[in-house]
Amino acid sequence: MELLAPAGSFDALRAAVENGADAVYLGGKSYSARASAANFSPEELQRALDYCHIRGVRVYVTVNTLLREDELEGAVAYLGDLYRWGVDAVIVQDLGLIALARHQVPGLELHGSTQMTIHNSLDFRAMEHLGLTRVVLARELGAEAIKEIGQQTDVELEVFVHGALCICYSGQCLMSSLIGGRSGNRGQCAQPCRQPYSVEGLTVPGEYVLSPKDLSLVSDLDVLRGAGVVSLKIEGRLKNPDYVGVTVRTYRAALDGRPYQAQDLHTVFNRGFTKAYLHSDSISDLITYQPPLYEERTGSAADTYRSPQAFRKVKAHLWVDVRHGEAIALNLLDEDDFHVQTRGTIEAAPSRGKGLGVGLLREKLLRLGNDPLEIVEMDVNLEADLHLPISELNRVRRQLVQEWEDVRLSPYRNRQLEPIQANWRSPGQRGVEREPKLAVTVTDLASTKAALEGGAQLIYFSGQVYQRTPRDHFAELTKAWTLGQDVGVPVYAHIERITENHVLPKIKDLLSKHHFDGLLVGNFGSWELLKEFELPIHTDWSFNVFNSGSVEFLAHKGAGTVTASLELKLSQIRDLCQYSPVPISIVAHGPLESMVTKHCMFRDQGCRYQCQSDAPLYLRDKKGFRFPVYFDRWCNMHIFNSRELALLPHLEQVKASGVSYLRLEGRTKDAEWIRNAAVLYRRGLSGEDVAIQGEFTKGHYFRGVL
Repeated sequence: MELLAPAGSFDALRAAVENGADAVYLGGKSYSARASAANFSPEELQRALDYCHIRGVRVYVTVNTLLREDELEGAVAYLGDLYRWGVDAVIVQDLGLIALARHQVPGLELHGSTQMTIHNSLDFRAMEHLGLTRVVLARELGAEAIKEIGQQTDVELEVFVHGALCICYSGQCLMSSLIGGRSGNRGQCAQPCRQPYSVEGLTVPGEYVLSPKDLSLVSDLDVLRGAGVVSLKIEGRLKNPDYVGVTVRTYRAALDGRPYQAQDLHTVFNRGFTKAYLHSDSISDLITYQPPLYEERTGSAADTYRSPQAFRKVKAHLWVDVRHGEAIALNLLDEDDFHVQTRGTIEAAPSRGKGLGVGLLREKLLRLGNDPLEIVEMDVNLEADLHLPISELNRVRRQLVQEWEDVRLSPYRNRQLEPIQANWRSPGQRGVEREPKLAVTVTDLASTKAALEGGAQLIYFSGQVYQRTPRDHFAELTKAWTLGQDVGVPVYAHIERITENHVLPKIKDLLSKHHFDGLLVGNFGSWELLKEFELPIHTDWSFNVFNSGSVEFLAHKGAGTVTASLELKLSQIRDLCQYSPVPISIVAHGPLESMVTKHCMFRDQGCRYQCQSDAPLYLRDKKGFRFPVYFDRWCNMHIFNSRELALLPHLEQVKASGVSYLRLEGRTKDAEWIRNAAVLYRRGLSGEDVAIQGEFTKGHYFRGVL
């Protein structure tokens, strides 16, 4: 298995390499999900590439943020530069960038970021179609789930084994952006999960109820190997070089089967350790509950990144030939089969005294303390009584090392790439824009009826996702569909964004018993699962559609309507609509889900199905804002924003954006709320002057995100 280490700075990169990393991942100054790390300028990145490649270490560059329309062209050009500079792979999240990269930079290896929320086997069909060679799995998956996924795909599996954990499924968190405009999907997360909250309705051990301990799986590497994992990833591009060095050193020893001191991992930054969900979905040691400790922790890896000495060396065999009347000849073959030959410039002459000996040759030619090369075997063919200046031996040694480094770098420096195409977009083909239609998400028959009475033109039927009864949460779907048929309104089944392997077949089985007109899907796996129904597909906002490239990819895959990201401004959505071949939908009103987590606060206190009687809970922050918390039938926890969304006062701007559907989120609401909201929006869309009472947010539709 590959040991993959973080590098937020050049010192951290040296610490990773010199302590035994097989590969490093790092970010440039743009398009990186760790924007606050030091990161690497183009010149620093090329220096880092040479440093690593000479030592046989692979380099993966993170371009793992969502990209606005105005950034997409520059990001594709940047991928072209990375390919020419010699990166081994690029870690990506944005669907539009991935699809464009496959055509524009076909030789570039792409790895899917954990920000893509890949968490079930069927997700991988889309990943294979995208051309990804590796995927970083969601951190919520256990060993058995990882193994099941690995048995059904040829895409390489990478998992996090050490470092900080997100409480939310990565790529699905909007909490930072909804609270303060800093998007985790754009590398600007303000980490609201690390802040204290009181919990209304539940007694908990401390205020830090969303702050996970750090992951540490150093004693479970055989489990991961058995599950088919190819790469072990250490988190920490914001961590100091000591953290990187000590952590890599410890995991290197464990991987190699050598003795290691797990206690060393406590000498560098940590919040306490957990194995998270590797062995079980029901865990009680995930959350810290207590304030973080700011004690100074210093490891013991400083020498490996501060000293000019090379601790990591490539092993090689050297042949030395010294003959009368000829320059010294050196012939080297390293452990990776790189071969180099070099020759001096001064001919060997008869000595006037004691001739050149093997001992002196070894002393001068093996003086490689600061060079990443170790001669483990040296064969000498030396004629007797010859002389060469010491300066010549030193010079030819340096020449050999330089030529050896050039040979190792040559595969990365000869890459050719066709010019990047600048004008790849084409205008959308949707014809004349009409007044947006009104879509409503509902959970039961009563709310379906209310939505239709209020004027809904499309129903997304989620079923009883926040209740455990009835067993078939789609029990009323066929009846809801019948109501829609009576008034000519389509009813779509709505599939949640998190569906692990054990959930997918149950959903398919339930839906096979019902009638409906189409599907609103939250991830690629559920889309693949339900293809055989041969019904229209709409994609939910969880696909993080940020640009026209993403829309084109989803449309080409078969999506009939695409929901835009909740983090886009209306002006950006207007650009999206301009180039879109399919209708664009936005969420316009109702509760906004900011997090979905596998962690459940009730489970930590001993699960007795309190979610059925005591939910919703409320998190209260230090400013007094209250965040509703719901629990679904699959034991996931859903945290909603403290204020609900309302675009009712801004419908003229919404219509001008070109969107085709406005969506009201009614899954946590009763029938009366749904009816009233639908009536207000239909009246507002028809031009009436309507108003709504209460405190609401406009979301990001006018402010955008960092």
